[in-house]
Amino acid sequence: MPRRRPIPEPEPEPERTPPDRAWSARTNLHERDVGQDVARFTPLPAETGPTWAPDQLSIWPVEGGRFGIDAVYHGATGAERAAHQVQRLAGAGLVASVRPAEHGGAILRLGPLAHEAAWLALEAFLGRPLDVGA
Repeated sequence: MPRRRPIPEPEPEPERTPPDRAWSARTNLHERDVGQDVARFTPLPAETGPTWAPDQLSIWPVEGGRFGIDAVYHGATGAERAAHQVQRLAGAGLVASVRPAEHGGAILRLGPLAHEAAWLALEAFLGRPLDVGA
């Protein structure tokens, strides 16, 4: 008696998390639906918590068609935010160094990077481009 192939179990869907820069430009309620019991509010980020994006991002050309990138993180949480970004960059295969900044934050430096690696680093900092008008 021929054996039947076992039916493969479906793979679980990967856990999806919104990107760090996800935000809403609109309120969640239409103006006509807002009553006396609902307070008006301004649009807020889709997620609460620390902002991992740098406070300042600089890119400059160096010799041989390569690029250097500095990401500056201000404030008391600057070193923590920079350390988190180093981990994200490592996930993209990029190595960065972090040093304390004069203002109490941290400066993350990458480079020199080839053209494609520089784009990969920018996407790691900022996320992939948004689909606008597609």
